[in-house]
Amino acid sequence: MSLFNVRNVTGRITDRSASSVRAWPAVLLLALAAGGLSACRGAASGEDPAAANQARPVVVAVVREHTPGPALRLPGSLRSAQRARPAFLHAGYIAKRPVVLGSHVTAGEILATLHNPALQPGVLAAEAGVREAQEQYAQLQRDTERLAELRSRSLVSEDELERTRSRRDSAREVLASAQARLAEAREQFAEASLRAPFSGVVMEVHVEAGDFVSAGQPVLELADTTRLELRIELPAARAAAMNTGDTVPVLRSRDGAQRPGRVREIGGALPGRTQPVIIELEPGDEAWLPGEAVYAMVDGGATPALFVPLAAIVNPGTGISRVYRVNADRAEAVEIRPGLLADGWVAVDGPLRAGDQVIVAGQATLLDGEAVSVLR
Repeated sequence: MSLFNVRNVTGRITDRSASSVRAWPAVLLLALAAGGLSACRGAASGEDPAAANQARPVVVAVVREHTPGPALRLPGSLRSAQRARPAFLHAGYIAKRPVVLGSHVTAGEILATLHNPALQPGVLAAEAGVREAQEQYAQLQRDTERLAELRSRSLVSEDELERTRSRRDSAREVLASAQARLAEAREQFAEASLRAPFSGVVMEVHVEAGDFVSAGQPVLELADTTRLELRIELPAARAAAMNTGDTVPVLRSRDGAQRPGRVREIGGALPGRTQPVIIELEPGDEAWLPGEAVYAMVDGGATPALFVPLAAIVNPGTGISRVYRVNADRAEAVEIRPGLLADGWVAVDGPLRAGDQVIVAGQATLLDGEAVSVLR
């Protein structure tokens, strides 16, 4: 008799090898499910492996070392060397403005008049005060002369004469104070007429007749177009080599005409900033106008400098300029101080080396240390 009663076995008897083969699909399904769960956990935690490994595409240029030539063309715009924005010292309404935009005026000419009801009564009151003080002083002067005559005949006492003289002297001081107040009131009333401080051209008009203006509010802009200047920016080292009175040729961009200029002012340099230099044009026969584009031909010197493309410089508005250098496939922010501009390239002072790759496109939203991919 067999040890196993086949009829009493409730489960199916299968071959072991066949069972193992059928189990592999189940194991594979479990592995895939585990991977899916892991991916779900990654998505739930906010991690994106594809994004983590994605590099920002950028375009680069190579930092150059260049020795400037004998002269650099620095762009600028002409402006009037003598400018003013005349304003009233008192508030009021513009009663009249006889000049218009573009008017040629001479020094002392009335530009506008102000209506202020408080100014005219002040003059009238001061004039009345002067008349009253004059009458009082004149009366006391007559009394003093009369008493002096009586005293000479011993008809009045010396004390009475001295008291009258004292009142006369006080009246003289009152008259002087009243005359000073009248002069001040007349000066204030004269300030209701705005006069040109120098001869020039009305370049801009800010108010019209009938407008209310506050004390110190500019009424118009006046410029002397016969004296022109321009402002350029230089690195501190280059500006230190210049002196007031140095000759700097100025070239007009529209036709190539040239006039000599002289350095009039050299400003101080702030940290991370260039140094301003004011160049005034010498008088010439040919008429040049404010606002014209010109170039200042500045001696470039013989000192080598590092140059980067103008497009590579990023200035976030904090006064500190920077460029992004590619270092080991990552963007590295490097602070620099820009200097001379020549043909779209800027001389910079900072921890750069010739041959470094700086990003010229794609750096607007870059972060320091962000992965980048250089486009060829």
